[in-house]
Amino acid sequence: MNKPNKNYTIGVDIGGTKMSAVLFDGQVVIADYTLATPKDNLEHFMIMLKALIEPLQDKAKANGGIIKGMGVGVPGMLNYKENKIVEAPNVPLLNGLKLPDSLSAKLGIEQIKIDNDGHCFLRAEMKFGAGKRYGNVFSVTIGTGFGGGWWYRGEIYNGAHGGATEFSWLTVDFKEGIRLEEAYRKLTQSNPANLAEEAYRGDVLAQKSYNELGHYFGISLANVVNIIDPELIIVGGSVVESDDLFLPQAKKIMRKYIKSPEAKTIKIVKGKLGANAGAIGAALLVNNQ
Repeated sequence: MNKPNKNYTIGVDIGGTKMSAVLFDGQVVIADYTLATPKDNLEHFMIMLKALIEPLQDKAKANGGIIKGMGVGVPGMLNYKENKIVEAPNVPLLNGLKLPDSLSAKLGIEQIKIDNDGHCFLRAEMKFGAGKRYGNVFSVTIGTGFGGGWWYRGEIYNGAHGGATEFSWLTVDFKEGIRLEEAYRKLTQSNPANLAEEAYRGDVLAQKSYNELGHYFGISLANVVNIIDPELIIVGGSVVESDDLFLPQAKKIMRKYIKSPEAKTIKIVKGKLGANAGAIGAALLVNNQ
């Protein structure tokens, strides 16, 4: 008697510098793969995205399984009704694209869903990671830019127009009209890993830049806590590996500006799922695995 086919999903996390993908069986990552994110033109992007996913399709086939669908986390604002990317600031070639329609025929995968990448990170952490025991959680991912997400009453909150939790867009300098992500880019010169290396070597200016980032991050977190009062804040993304350079300052500033005495005790924790969190959360988009 033949064994029934194993159902898999593929999850893709598109970042400003790299794209990662996982083959997921609903509980465990079977295989993962990472490539650089092309930014020159859409045709090259689609070729690389196909190259990212095909090894996972081959792996599923070798295991005697089938791909029942794919989820994609996109770094930007989406129109959920039209399945369209409205704006992806760090990958602008995706602006205006109906990605599921473009991908389905190329990959032979019928069911393809998209979501904001920050939402995907949070979805995974709520199901398998740091948020499992909580019901009201805010998340922030820090990489090429900032991503945000709010889990409330058993689901991700998108807002009336799909534009909720745009954390990077919070204004941190009203005199100059500078938003958090603009301050981040300026302070890190769009290369946070390089700046972190300099800071760890004892470069005073680099340490000062990260301290200033912590100040802006703390103000932004305080604004979020004052508005939605979450139980927990989860942070993730590649830059969290050097969180000791800015998170202590962020916590100090955040507590200074939070109004509620009880909310001042809110915990900030790092995500538990590591680099694959966003891709796992994207895989969970398929049939709400």
